Amino acid sequence: MERVVIKHLSGSKANQEASFPLEQIKEISFGRDAASTVAYDAERDDAVSRNHAKIMRDPASPMGFVLTDLGSRNGVFVNQSRIAGSTALHHGDIVQLGAGGPQFSFQIDPPPALAPKATRQIDLGQAAPTREIAVAAAAVEVRPQRVVLRHLSGSKANQEVVFPLAQMTEITFGRDPASSVSYDAERDDTVSRNHATIKRDLQQKGFTLVDLNSRNGVNVNGARIRDSVALHHGDVIQFGAGGPELLFQLDPQPADALRATRQFDARESQPAKTREATIAPTATSSAPVEATGVPSMTGAPRGVGKETVERLITETKVESRKSMINVVAALVAVVAVVAGAFVFIGRETEKKIEATTSQVQAAKTQSEATASTVKAMQDIKTPQEIAAAYAESTVYIEVSWKLIDVASGQQLYHRYWNGQAAYVMSPGGGLEPWLTVNAEKSQPIGGSLTGSGFAVTANGFILTNRHVAAPWKDSYLLPAGVRVDLNDKKEIVVVDNKVPAQRWAAEKSVWFPQAIRGEQKAVAGRHDRLDVTFANNKLRIPAKLVRVSEEHDVALLKVDTPAAVKPTPLMPASSYDEVKPGNMITVLGYPGISPKTLFAARSKDMLDPGAVTIVDIPVPTVTPGAIGKVIRSTATTPGEGGGAFYSERNSYQLTANATGAGNSGGPVFDDRGRVIGIFYAGNQAITFAVPIKFATELMEVKAMIQ
Repeated sequence: MERVVIKHLSGSKANQEASFPLEQIKEISFGRDAASTVAYDAERDDAVSRNHAKIMRDPASPMGFVLTDLGSRNGVFVNQSRIAGSTALHHGDIVQLGAGGPQFSFQIDPPPALAPKATRQIDLGQAAPTREIAVAAAAVEVRPQRVVLRHLSGSKANQEVVFPLAQMTEITFGRDPASSVSYDAERDDTVSRNHATIKRDLQQKGFTLVDLNSRNGVNVNGARIRDSVALHHGDVIQFGAGGPELLFQLDPQPADALRATRQFDARESQPAKTREATIAPTATSSAPVEATGVPSMTGAPRGVGKETVERLITETKVESRKSMINVVAALVAVVAVVAGAFVFIGRETEKKIEATTSQVQAAKTQSEATASTVKAMQDIKTPQEIAAAYAESTVYIEVSWKLIDVASGQQLYHRYWNGQAAYVMSPGGGLEPWLTVNAEKSQPIGGSLTGSGFAVTANGFILTNRHVAAPWKDSYLLPAGVRVDLNDKKEIVVVDNKVPAQRWAAEKSVWFPQAIRGEQKAVAGRHDRLDVTFANNKLRIPAKLVRVSEEHDVALLKVDTPAAVKPTPLMPASSYDEVKPGNMITVLGYPGISPKTLFAARSKDMLDPGAVTIVDIPVPTVTPGAIGKVIRSTATTPGEGGGAFYSERNSYQLTANATGAGNSGGPVFDDRGRVIGIFYAGNQAITFAVPIKFATELMEVKAMIQ
C-alpha cells in the first residue's frame, strides 16, 4: 500500500515515525493544537505555532504534494530555505517548523521510480554510428541530503543517528566519549577506543570508510577491509567479529546510474557472404564440351541444368533457415528449463536462509535482552551504597529571615490589640495582618528553620525547597485574633473578635503605615542567616539565593568553596515517564526529630583562649521506601486552589514515612543512584516529593517567547 511517511529528526518527536495511506490523505496538519494531525509538545517545541503548516495532495498531479505555511510566527523551511505561502513537496525533502524548531523528513513509500528515457530506434541503413547517450541525461540526478546510520545490534540496537551532509566532514566511531558515535565501554567490548571513521572524498560525491588500526578490524558486508574501502548506500558495517553492526544509508536514496550505451559501428554490421554450394552431377559424363561451355546433349546422359542448380540452392537455403530456427528454439527451451530450475532452487535456498536468519535474529534479540537485564541488575544500588556514595553531597541548611518594608528597609511587625493579633480589611476585601514598624505591642514577622539540600554541580550549586530557602514566598501561619477598623470618630474599634488563624502569603501582601487606612506599601523578605553545612562537618558556609521557582517548591542556592564538591547524578527529564508506582527509593536528609550530634570545640585563639563552642555536626538520615503513587497534572498557578505552598500536583507520593520536618529539600534517589525528586512535605502517614524535572528546568535558561 502506498503511503506518506513523516520521519521526525529533532524536537520532542525525534526518532519517531508516522505514516498515512495515500488513499486516506486529505490534509496533514502540523501545530501545537491538540487537534492537529501531528501535534507537537507545547513546552519543548515552542518554536511551533498553534496551527503552523499543512500538507495537501496536489490536484494537478496524482503523486504530487503541496506544503503550505498557515501564517506561522517563525515560518516554514524546506531544505534550509524559508518558503513564502506554499511550495511543492518532494520525496526526501527536509521540513523545519521555525528556525531552530523540530525537523522531519517527508518520504513516499515506496519511493517514486525514476523513469529512464525510451531507447531511440536505430536504422541499420544509416552510415553514421549511433549517438552515445550520456548517463546523466537518462535520469534526474538525486543528491542525498543526509547520512542515516541505523544500528542493527549492540548497545545501540534499533536506534538511528542522522548527520546532515551540509554539516558533515567526518563521522568517527569508538568507545571514546568524544566520538561522533560513542559505544558503551562494557557492552560493546569489541570496539576500540578510536575504531574507524567515515570521510567524504574531495569531490564530496562518495564516502570512504577508514580502519583506525583497530584491534578487531572492520567488516563491510561480512568481509574484513584493509585500511580503507569505498562505502555505498545499503552497506552493513561491523566493528570487530561479533561486534555491533550498523546500516549505512543516504537519504534520499541516490538513483541507480544507467550504463552507457555501447557505440555501434555500421561497418561491422555487413552480413557475411553466403558460401556457394557445389552440386555434384547425377552421373559421370565424358562427353566433350563445346566452346560455349555447355555439355553436349548427344552421346551421354544429361548433367544438371542451370535452373535445377538454382532451385537446389534455394531449397538448401530454406532448409538451412528452418534448421537454424529449430536449433535456436531448442536452445531457448533448454535455457528456459535451466533458468526455471535455478529460480526454483534459488527460492528454496532463500526460504532456508530467511528461516535461519530469523532464528539467528531471535536468538540475538533474546541474548541482548538477557544482557540488558543482567546489566540493569548490576546497576541496582542498595540504600547503604547510595548513602555511602552521596551522603557527602547532601547538605544541612540553616535559615533566619524577617519581613521588611521595601521602601525603608525597616523590619515589619504584626500589631496586637488588647493582647490579640489584629487584622484589617484590605480595599480588595481580604483580611491582612495589621503591620507596623513599631515593635511595641507587636510580634516580628519572620523566623528560623532548618532544612536539607544537595549539590548538583562541582562548583557549589545546591537544590532545595522554596519554602526552605525563601520562606516569605510561601504561606505563613498567623494566629487567631480580632479585626479592627475606624469608627466615625476615627477611633480604633474591634469589629470582629473571632478571626480564625490565617494562612498568609507574606511577600504578596501590603501594609498601611498610617494606622488602619492610608497608603499601601510593598513588603519583601530578607535573610538574616543562610548557612550551608556539608555532612559530618562543623564548618558553616554562607550561601546565596540564586533562583526561586514561581510554580514549584524548588529553589537554587550557591556556595563558594575553594575545592570542588561532589555533585549528585540527576535523572534526565526525558526519563520522567520511567518512574512508576512500586519503584524502590532512598531519601537522604536531616529531619529535625533525629537526635543531634554535638561537638565541643575549645578556642585556640590567643585573644580568647579556652573558650568552648558547642557545634551541631550534621549526620544525614537514610530513609528507604518506594513510590506509592505518581501524580501528574497541571501545576498550580496564582489564583487557583488554596494558599498552601505546594498543591500536591505533579508529585511523587512516597512510602518513606520515617522522616519529617527538616528533611525538606533532601534528595530522593531511585535504585540506580539517580536523583528523581526533592522531598518537600509529609507526616507519619504519607510523604511527597517534587519531580526532579522541575528542578532541572530551574537550572536552565529557556526562552518563553520566541
